[in-house]
Amino acid sequence: MQATSVIDLPPGVHVGGRYKLLKAIGQGGFGITYIGWDEEQHCRVAVKECFPQGICIRDAGTGAVMPARESYEPCYMKALEYMRREVRTLQGLNHDSIVHFKDVLWGNGSVFYVMPWLPGGTLRDVIETRRAEITPEQSMAWLRVLLEALRYLHERSITHRDIKPANIMFDEKQNPVIIDFGAALNRAERTGTTTTSQGAFSRNYAAPEQITGKGHVGAWTDLYSLAATWYELLTGVPPEAADARLAQDDMKSLTKQAAKIGYPLEVLALLDCNMSLNVNNRCQSVEQCLQCWKDGTLPRLENLVERRRKTIVLTSAFVILGLGGLYGAYSAFLGGTPARYLEQASSPSNREALVQYVEEQIQAKDFRNLCDEYMRKYSVLKGQHAQTIQRMVNQYSAAIEQVDHEEAGEKLFNALEDEKRKILLHFSDDFDQLRKNFLNARAAYSISRIDISTKVKPRNLGEEIMMPGICEGIAQDLSQYESKFLISSSDQQDATQLLEKSAKLEEKIAKKNDSLRKKR
Repeated sequence: MQATSVIDLPPGVHVGGRYKLLKAIGQGGFGITYIGWDEEQHCRVAVKECFPQGICIRDAGTGAVMPARESYEPCYMKALEYMRREVRTLQGLNHDSIVHFKDVLWGNGSVFYVMPWLPGGTLRDVIETRRAEITPEQSMAWLRVLLEALRYLHERSITHRDIKPANIMFDEKQNPVIIDFGAALNRAERTGTTTTSQGAFSRNYAAPEQITGKGHVGAWTDLYSLAATWYELLTGVPPEAADARLAQDDMKSLTKQAAKIGYPLEVLALLDCNMSLNVNNRCQSVEQCLQCWKDGTLPRLENLVERRRKTIVLTSAFVILGLGGLYGAYSAFLGGTPARYLEQASSPSNREALVQYVEEQIQAKDFRNLCDEYMRKYSVLKGQHAQTIQRMVNQYSAAIEQVDHEEAGEKLFNALEDEKRKILLHFSDDFDQLRKNFLNARAAYSISRIDISTKVKPRNLGEEIMMPGICEGIAQDLSQYESKFLISSSDQQDATQLLEKSAKLEEKIAKKNDSLRKKR
């Protein structure tokens, strides 16, 4: 029981013969962060140790880290690879507002890397303790510094992918510094799209393309997360998660809160713009964002596919209509559309017929059926897991009653811990596989507005006029339909229920052991 309950290394332990650990200050899904002392340079450092929770244990005597079970070894090796990737990313960077890499060490079955100590705490600390003291001038100065740091990263084809208040720290001069590159994506690792399995993210600050796994990640992804972080700094409340906003966007924009916030309206509008759910409505680069800030404007983006199509249709119209109809075709695109096409575009029956035509071309009905099928599979999986949890509760509740000495209690405790880890791992594997199967199956369908408008050709000029709005509406409808499954299958309700019930069983075992000790 003792070996599995030890997590942090105790104060005074030396790493690499040079760094003395003073105390653990933070623990995430993949690692533990310590304050350390560099005995050669006589200064404080931050030391991060790879210790993925739930799949590894530490020997209480030696401090060695090892997979909790042999079957967990692949997961542990994957966690080590995440750490190695973070080290590789940091080794090539040199910017005052990006955390510096100092040293990497192997030992105790794990890997440690060392960074300079940042004494100013995190932006999360600022928000929780002294947000009201931060002036607009100070906040905007920090924002500019961080934008320059992101520009430096993006120029090197690195997307951070986890900008949030806890990952922005302050140095001794109170300058902001970006930390934690465990989720960063390099060009060599980049694929056409990103999915939820490709690196960790923080839901309230992650762009929709990260959460849903649909679409490319890039500078616009980090700009979304930075804007979401500033939303919380300015309002005091975290922004609504992007996947929830996809279903129904109730988040109050910063510009609507301008009177209360007291910041320049153009800055608030730019932050709102970078929190757009549609990638094409955000700034596409830090350079564009800074230029918009300087000019007091918002990005004006036009989809190239739509622009090319418009050019092609306009050219065709000139040819078909001839010189006598040049004005009518020209005015169709510049505001003077011929009456018969305006009537087509305003007719409910024509719009309904076009919706039906577009949905048939992109197999919208089949896509909805696919979503429904996976919602049913998800419900079945949830039911199976609920039965697993209840079986565990029944089994261990009965076993606790049979405990007649402390050794039996400790043995039961260890067995319960092992069972919990096993079930948690199965939860993760089962739901990840279900989402992976769904994403593979949905690849046959095109549901973004751009995909739809590229795939479905209008049959006349009236449909050409109606097509953008029709495609936008259908894409939003199908995205919301899909998000019901993605949001449901991403929740942690089963895992939370298991942890709560497991904790209650552990408490019962502890009470039983206490009562046995008192009887001795």
